[in-house]
Amino acid sequence: MSTHKLHIFSKNRDAVAAQKGYSFQQLKTLEDWIENRIAGADEEIYCDFEDDIFSRNLSKSEVTFKQIKLYSTDFSFSSEAIKKAIAHFFSLYVKGEYSFDKTTFYFETNASVVGRDVKDNDAALLTEWNENQSNISDDLLKRIRIRVKKILGEYIAERVEELKENVDLKSDLQRAKNIYDNLTDEDFDAFTKSINWQFDDEETNEAVENILGRISGLIPKLPLPLDAAKTTIYSSLLVSEVFMRSIQDEPEGRKLTKDLLDAVLLSAGKKEDQWYPEAIQQFRGADITQFYPGEFQAAIAGARYCRWNQMDEGHKLLWIGVLTQYIELSDIPDANKRKAIYEYIFLKIGHDLKQNRTASPVIDDIGLINYYIANWKPSYRLRDIEDDVSFLQLIKSQILLLGLPFPVDQVTKWEADIKNYLETEAAKEKKIDRLCEILEIQGHLAHQWDFNDRIKGYKAGFEYYRRIPPLLDKTQYYSLTGLYDQLGEMTKMLIKHQIGGDLIPMIDEFMGEIQEHADKTGLRHKAAQSFIERGALYLAHHDLPNYLLALEQFHKAKEKWRLEYTKEGYIISLLGIASMYEALGMTFAAKYYSLVAFWNTWHFADPKLYKYLPKALSLVLDIDHKHGAWISGINDFEHYLYAKREFDEKGFDMAGDEYYEKAVFQMGTIMHAIPLLHPEMNEFVESLKKSLGFIWTDQISPLIDAMNKEAPDRDSLIKIVDHHLVDFPLNDVGAVRNIHFRALENSWHMQFENNESMAPIAEEFISFLQVTLCEIARINSAILNTGRKISIVIEKGHFQKQMHSANNWVITIPEFDSNETREVQMHYLYIGSLIISILQNISTVTNDEFRLFYNEELLHKHNLGGKVIEGVSYQRVFRNTTGASSELTKQKADFPSLNTDGFNKHYRDWLAVNKNRLPAKK
Repeated sequence: MSTHKLHIFSKNRDAVAAQKGYSFQQLKTLEDWIENRIAGADEEIYCDFEDDIFSRNLSKSEVTFKQIKLYSTDFSFSSEAIKKAIAHFFSLYVKGEYSFDKTTFYFETNASVVGRDVKDNDAALLTEWNENQSNISDDLLKRIRIRVKKILGEYIAERVEELKENVDLKSDLQRAKNIYDNLTDEDFDAFTKSINWQFDDEETNEAVENILGRISGLIPKLPLPLDAAKTTIYSSLLVSEVFMRSIQDEPEGRKLTKDLLDAVLLSAGKKEDQWYPEAIQQFRGADITQFYPGEFQAAIAGARYCRWNQMDEGHKLLWIGVLTQYIELSDIPDANKRKAIYEYIFLKIGHDLKQNRTASPVIDDIGLINYYIANWKPSYRLRDIEDDVSFLQLIKSQILLLGLPFPVDQVTKWEADIKNYLETEAAKEKKIDRLCEILEIQGHLAHQWDFNDRIKGYKAGFEYYRRIPPLLDKTQYYSLTGLYDQLGEMTKMLIKHQIGGDLIPMIDEFMGEIQEHADKTGLRHKAAQSFIERGALYLAHHDLPNYLLALEQFHKAKEKWRLEYTKEGYIISLLGIASMYEALGMTFAAKYYSLVAFWNTWHFADPKLYKYLPKALSLVLDIDHKHGAWISGINDFEHYLYAKREFDEKGFDMAGDEYYEKAVFQMGTIMHAIPLLHPEMNEFVESLKKSLGFIWTDQISPLIDAMNKEAPDRDSLIKIVDHHLVDFPLNDVGAVRNIHFRALENSWHMQFENNESMAPIAEEFISFLQVTLCEIARINSAILNTGRKISIVIEKGHFQKQMHSANNWVITIPEFDSNETREVQMHYLYIGSLIISILQNISTVTNDEFRLFYNEELLHKHNLGGKVIEGVSYQRVFRNTTGASSELTKQKADFPSLNTDGFNKHYRDWLAVNKNRLPAKK
C-alpha cells in the first residue's frame, strides 16, 4: 500500500523563533549535536527541519525526529500538544522520502503526565505507555492503538475539511483518504512502536539550568584540544551557531555536522590552533595528483596536529587517506615520501599505550616501513634524524610488544648506522649549536638501546644530555627548552598510563639539573614577546620618533628570537623589521631584511617555515616596485610565483591571498606604465605578456583595462607615479643606474653601472647607509647638517674613496661572497669606514667627535653592527636569491634610460623630525 500518499494530510510545521520554548529547543539541539560528536556518530542533525530536531544516519538508513516542549503544565492525551505531535509524527512516518529508513520519533519535555484521568484525557494510558514503551504488551498496544486511531481520525477529518475546496488536490485527497481507511492494525501498531516519550518532571527554570549544566559537562569530553576555562564561551558560540543555522532557508543550511562543530570550537580556541579547520576544509575530498612542497607541508602539519592532539577516528582517517595519496604519488621525492610514511605509521598506531591489542595496527604496512628504513640517508638537518630515532623506537616497540613480523636484524643495522653517523658528526663538529643538537639526539637514541632495561637506557641518555649545559655559553641559537619540555611531556605520559616506575623520579631529577638553563632561554622568548608588545604600542602613535623606537624594539626581539626553538618568531621579526624600514622610506634597508628573511627560511631547511618564502619575496617585490626598480620587480615576481606554487600551503589558490593580489596589481601597474613612459620597451612588454600566460590574460589584462581609464596617457600617469613612488620609475633601465632619496633633510644620489655585478655592491652600501641614518635619526639627528646634496658614484674595486668636491664622492667596493663570519665582519667594517668619511663631512661636529659618536654611541651602545648585517652579507644573499636576471630582464641595460621630461619629482623628506606624521602601520 502506498502510504506515502497520506503525506497530503500533513501541515506546514516549520518552526519559528517566536514559539514558546524556542531557546530550550536550541539547547536540546546543541546537546544532541555535542553528544553525537563525542560518540563519533555519523549522524547529520538539522535544526527546525521536518521537526524541532531531525537527524539522519545515511550509513545505517536511520532517521530520528524530535519534538521539544518546555511547558509549565503537564500532559495527557487530551493535550493539544500531544495530539499535534502524534499527528505530525504520522505525517512524517508515511512520507515517501523516509519509507526505506528505520524511523524513530521522540517527544521530549520538561513536564510530566497529568496525575489522574479527567473526562476523556486518558492520562493513565499515556503514563502506562511511557513506563512500558520499551516492552509494550499486546493488551497495552491495543488500547494505545484505539486512542492513536481516534487522534489520527480527527486529524484526517480536519485536514479533509480544510483541503476539500482545493480543486487541484481533489483526486489526491480522495486516494489518500481511501488508503488511510484501509490501514491495518499492524500498520498502526508499527507506527505506535516508533514513538518514544521523555517526561522529565522539572520546573521550566530548573529544566533550563539542568540542560546548561549538562552542556557544560559535555564540552570538556569532546575529542578536541580545548581550553577548559573557556567552556562558557564555547557554549555561547555553539548556541549562536545553532540559532544561525535554524533560520536558514535551505535545509542544507540548517545542517549541523561534526566538522562544523570542530571548526566553530577550534576557530575560537588558541590562536595557534585556528589554522586547523582550514586545513581540514582544504584536504577533505582532495584528489592529489601532483606533488607541491607547500601543500604537502600543510598536509603533514594537519596530520601531525591530529596526532599530537589525539583527535578522533574521523580526523585520523581523513589524514591517513591524504597521506596515502601522497605516498602513492609517482613524482614525490624520497625524503617527502618518508615524511608521509612517518606520519601515516604514527597515526595508525596512535598514542594509547595501554590500548588492548593482540596484533600490530601496522601489520599490513611492512612494505612502507621497509621503504622508510631502506631509503634512509644521513641528513645535515638533524631534526630529520630526530624523527628517524622516534620512528625506530616505535617500530622496535611494535616488534617487541605486538610481534610485528619485521626483520630484527634490519632494524638493528639501521640503529647502528644512525648511532655511527651521530658519533662521526659529533667528533668533527665545530659549530657549538649543532654539536648541542647532536648530543641531544644521541641522548634520545640511547634511551631505547635496551627495551628490557629502560633505566639503563635513560641513564645512558642523560650522560649525553649532561654534556650540553657546559657548552651553552658558546651557543648562538641552541636552546635546552625543547629538551626540557619533551621530558616534561614524557613524564605526564608515563604517569597517565601508570608505566613509569623508577623512570619518573630519574627524569624529575635530571629536569631539576637543567631547569635553570631551560629557564634562561625561555626568558629570552618572553623578553622577545615583550619587545614586540612595546613596539606595537610605539606604532600606535604614528609619528617618526615612535616609529624609530618601535624599530629598535623589533631589533631587540630579533636578537632574542635567534634560537632553534623560536625560528618562526625570528623569521617573523625579520619581516617585521623590513616592513618598518619600508614605512620609514628606507627601501634598501627594507629589501635587505626581506631577503635575509627569505635566506634564513630556506637555510633553516624546516618545511614548517616554507610558507614564509613567498611572503618574503612579495615584500621584496613591493619594495622594488615602490622605489621604481621595475625590472627588478618583474624578476621578483617570477621568483614569487615559483615560491607560491611550490611552498604556499594552499598551493596556487589565489582567492583571498592578499600577497598575491597585491603582487598581481603591482605587475599590472608596471605593464600598464612601461608603454606610456618608455615606448622603446613595447616589444619587451609583449614578450613579458607571453611569458606570463594565463596570469596575463586572466588577471593582469583586466586590471590594465581599468588602469587605462584612470591614466590613459603619459601626462596623467606621471602625476600618479610622482605621488606613489619613492624614486623615478624604471630607474634600473639603461647603462647607468641612478638612485635617489631624501633623509634627515639631505638629498642622496647614488650612481653606478647597471649590471648584475654592480647592483648587489651598490645596494649593499645604500642599505648600510639607510640603517645608519635611521639610528642617527633616533639617537641624535642634530649631529648632521641639513640641506646638503650628496652624490656618490659607486664602482667595483678594492675599498677606496675619493672626495671630488664638498659633497661629491667616488667610492669603490669589492665583490664579496664569503660566508665566513670573520670575513663578513671585516667587509662590513670597511663599508662602515666609507660611511663614516661621508657622514662626518656633513656633520655638525669635528671629525674626531663624529668618529667617537659613531664608535661609542652607534656601534657599542646601540649595536649598529647587529642591525646593518644579519648573519649574511647583502651581496651574498642578493646574488643567490633574486639577483640573477631572467633572459628577458637581462635586456635592462640595453634600453636607453627613461626620459624624465615632464616629471616633477618631489622626494619626500624621510626621517625628518617634526615633518612627518607617518601612516598607521599594520
